[in-house]
Amino acid sequence: MIHSRIEPVVDSQLPREQAGFRRGRSTADQVTLLCQDIEDSFQNNEKAGVVYLDLTAAYDTVWHRGLHLKLLRTIPDRHMVKFIMETLSNRSFILQTSSGQCSRLRRLKNGVPQGSVLSPMLFNVYIHDLPDTVSRKYGYADDLAIMLSRPTWKAMEEGLNEDMGTLVAYLRRWRLQLSVGKTVAAAYHLSTREARRELQVHVDNKCLEVQQAPKYLGVRLDRTLSFKQHLEEVKAKVTSRVALIRRLAGTTWGASAKTLRISTQALVFSAAEYCAPVWSRSPHAIKSSRE
Repeated sequence: MIHSRIEPVVDSQLPREQAGFRRGRSTADQVTLLCQDIEDSFQNNEKAGVVYLDLTAAYDTVWHRGLHLKLLRTIPDRHMVKFIMETLSNRSFILQTSSGQCSRLRRLKNGVPQGSVLSPMLFNVYIHDLPDTVSRKYGYADDLAIMLSRPTWKAMEEGLNEDMGTLVAYLRRWRLQLSVGKTVAAAYHLSTREARRELQVHVDNKCLEVQQAPKYLGVRLDRTLSFKQHLEEVKAKVTSRVALIRRLAGTTWGASAKTLRISTQALVFSAAEYCAPVWSRSPHAIKSSRE
């Protein structure tokens, strides 16, 4: 009930680049937008640099006072804001070991409840005011990426480093923690001669790990967006799941036709078709379908 009442108000104030758990938006939208912008950089003979940010326990570290302030700025109904904050306060837990021993009662001073229908929306409100950056942002809940394309490596790296400094300062101000060890950078371009060239993006004087084909929202994006590695992984996943379905089938035994159809749609089709609009034009997709 609370979700349905505040959703129109909140959704109208969220930025376009923030797509997580919004009506009519999906992970495929964000992956498609990112890939389209990278392909545009190819057309302009530019290089694109992307940083995939990883937030440590993002939902569990939401600062309640900060969330309260942002809710007041977003939702005009003060009574509704008060009610929401009361649902987050006075939460506690007890840890029980396998031997039956229990810890003392601990109170949760931060975070939003895991599994609650309100939590994704509250987190969207909490990070809806990300600072302006030269790089374009792509967000889905706590999965955030930034992309910048420039004609030269130097200009691209300078822009990404400046934007990362801006974002890190914002995260610290609102008590969110960036996992530097899990945050990765990647370069996208069509120059074979510079295929092994690595981006130099730093956070707290530490150079971010560079990956040749990082995974964003379940899709592995290689340097030229050929999707070869991604499709190989999908093929292996689908093959193993088809083998599992076959074990359930038989002419005189096994699951019913209805059960097999539902299982195939849930296990096989979902994996095979995920984000298909993104990679369907790849020549490796045509090759995999023939095989």
